[in-house]
Amino acid sequence: MTPFAIGVVAGLTFLQASIAAPRQDFTDCLKKASLQAAAQKVAPDQYGAFAKQQCSSAGDSFKSALVAFDTKNGVKRAKASTDADLQLDDYIASSQEKYEAKANFNKPSPTPAPVIQAAAPTPKKD
Repeated sequence: MTPFAIGVVAGLTFLQASIAAPRQDFTDCLKKASLQAAAQKVAPDQYGAFAKQQCSSAGDSFKSALVAFDTKNGVKRAKASTDADLQLDDYIASSQEKYEAKANFNKPSPTPAPVIQAAAPTPKKD
C-alpha cells in the first residue's frame, strides 16, 4: 500500500471510532429509557417523545459526531445535519418498535372461562 492509502485508511478508522462512543451512549440511553418507560407504564404511542426527552443529551452528542464525520468527508453541513436527524429518528423508531412489542400493560389479561360443573346424575327410582 502506498503511504497515502495507509493514511486514508487510518484516518477513516479514527473518524469511525469517533462515532462509536456517542452511538453506544445513545443506544444505551434508549435501552434505559425503555426500562423507565415500562416502569412508568408509558403508552407505546407516547414512547417516541419520552425517549427523545430522556436521551436528548446523548442524541445531541451522537448527532454532532455524525455531522462532524460527514462534513470531514465532504458532505455539506445542512445535508449532514438532515442525515443525522434521520439516523436518530431511525434509532428511536427501532427502539419504539421493540418497546411496543414488549409492552403488555395495555393489553387486557385473558379472563379465564367460567367453570361449569355438570350436575350430578339423579338416581333412578323404580
